[in-house]
Amino acid sequence: MRVAGDTNVGKIRTTNEDSMIVEPAKGLYAVLDGMGGANAGDIASQMARDALHEYVTQRRGSLAPRQLLEAAIQAGSAAVYKASQANRERHGMGTTVVACLIVDPNHVVVGHVGDSRCYLLRQGRLQALTRDHTIVEELVDRGLLTPDEAERHPYKNVLSRNLGARPETRVDLVELELKPGDRLLLCSDGLYGYSSVEAIQYVLGSGDAPDHVARDLIDLALRGGGGDNVSTIVIEAPQAAPTASTVVKTSGAMAWWQKRQRFLQIAKDRGLPKNAIVRGLSPDEALELVGLSLCQAIFHDLEKSTGVNVWTFAQNLADGWFERGGEWAAVRSLMDILGTCARVCVDEVRGSDAQLGFLLDVAVSRALVVAELALGGLLAERLRQVDSDLIELQSVQHGLADQAAATEDPDSNAQWVDRPTIPFLRPDRPVTNTGMSEEVMDGMSKTMTIARARTSPRAELVKHVLTSLSKVAGDGGGNFATAVLEARELYGVRPVDDAGVMPLFDALDTARIISASSVHQIQATEATRAKVLLALSTAHQRLVGACTGLVLEASIPYSERLRDVAAITSEMRTQVAEAEKKRAALEREHAVNIDSSLPWGSRGNTEW
Repeated sequence: MRVAGDTNVGKIRTTNEDSMIVEPAKGLYAVLDGMGGANAGDIASQMARDALHEYVTQRRGSLAPRQLLEAAIQAGSAAVYKASQANRERHGMGTTVVACLIVDPNHVVVGHVGDSRCYLLRQGRLQALTRDHTIVEELVDRGLLTPDEAERHPYKNVLSRNLGARPETRVDLVELELKPGDRLLLCSDGLYGYSSVEAIQYVLGSGDAPDHVARDLIDLALRGGGGDNVSTIVIEAPQAAPTASTVVKTSGAMAWWQKRQRFLQIAKDRGLPKNAIVRGLSPDEALELVGLSLCQAIFHDLEKSTGVNVWTFAQNLADGWFERGGEWAAVRSLMDILGTCARVCVDEVRGSDAQLGFLLDVAVSRALVVAELALGGLLAERLRQVDSDLIELQSVQHGLADQAAATEDPDSNAQWVDRPTIPFLRPDRPVTNTGMSEEVMDGMSKTMTIARARTSPRAELVKHVLTSLSKVAGDGGGNFATAVLEARELYGVRPVDDAGVMPLFDALDTARIISASSVHQIQATEATRAKVLLALSTAHQRLVGACTGLVLEASIPYSERLRDVAAITSEMRTQVAEAEKKRAALEREHAVNIDSSLPWGSRGNTEW
């Protein structure tokens, strides 16, 4: 736990009647605000402080925390009362107290007497744990005053309870379970009396270290007038363990960026400068334009937990190449090189920090899937255009055939139906050699067996995805058509909305997680497991990209219908505007026609 305290005499007073206890070793913290002025308010607060501290020190292990704190505060009250009775000059002195006893990092006990307060800041929200012991506050509790009346009451600062007025006093106690990141604030009335609750909440929730917060709170009261002594103690519970996303945003993003030179070196060794897309550029220019751009895109997406930068990179890269008439094979080869570079860099991070490497592996794999989704959208658009061209060609051919048939048989009514279905996409060649060793194929088979066994019996769609992954991963010939055909089987007939599409992509993501975790359970060498994981990851990327293309293809009719509806709506709005103009003109025209037979005569108003 982090703790800090500070106190200040203020701008008006000449002596500081506040006292504090900051004892991390004993878990005891307290703020005491002496009262009595010339009657030794500073002595009262110091005397109660010493009595409270000594009582807790001597009996910390013999009493329960709640009873210990209450008895310690009572001891402070008795000490002040005894001293005030023994010395006439100190008669009437007293002090407030708010004390906190930390049982463990998750459990605290708070006790208070008077108008010193304890606040809790939890998840950005400030709430008071104590209630002032003033006469006005007691009247509010009994329903004799409203809160607004209490705020304006002339005796709102007159205490109903304090330490020293009597040998014993009534102590209010609160037990609290702390949550990670909670902050407790102990303060005298010199803080909240000269600053707003909103300002206190803002400073306490700033995220600065407790010592800075304690000092800034005092500065806040001083800027508000500083008419009283002000003391603050800030207690911060241990922060929660950082989430995976937080680790990736900070340590993961930085670890990835530090590997950028290694990424470019691997890309150069893998032949990226020789790819057709960067033909005409020097090797350094090619590496910077493509390799470094992807590194930067992934880095920014890791920092912000988004995929927009990688998506934009993939679209710009492929779209420009396709517009120049480039072939898909060059894009596929380049993305495979970049994916390999990324995995090597992530594996090196995993070698030095296994936990960080695992989280970075998941995040970078997600970024590569986003890139495949972007490419899948562009590829679907190209396939749709090819499909339209093929249909147009077949329409011409069938038209000529129909014309010839009509010449021979004038009564025939043959016609061609224009219905795009992408029926021409088939694997361009049979796969006779997958390019994988028997060990990898056997490892993949075992992985799929384990993955299916770990899948819920009701998750039929996930099992279907695992089967499709096996087929796509086993197609070592690099035919994207296999992924498209499997995607069409998975897509089937489903509505283009969240209810229809999200279960498919949820199943794809679940299958990815199950298959990736199943790889580590097979009996094989590390190298074989790495190859199996690479094959399944590549297959998953292609399958997701193909499914995305089908979703985009299926949404085209709805987009066109939406555009039509928007056009009709715009036309109707124009007609309504014209009708409104005509109505306004008619109103102006008939407003000057006065019927003298009406009860209000010819004045044209409603006065009788």
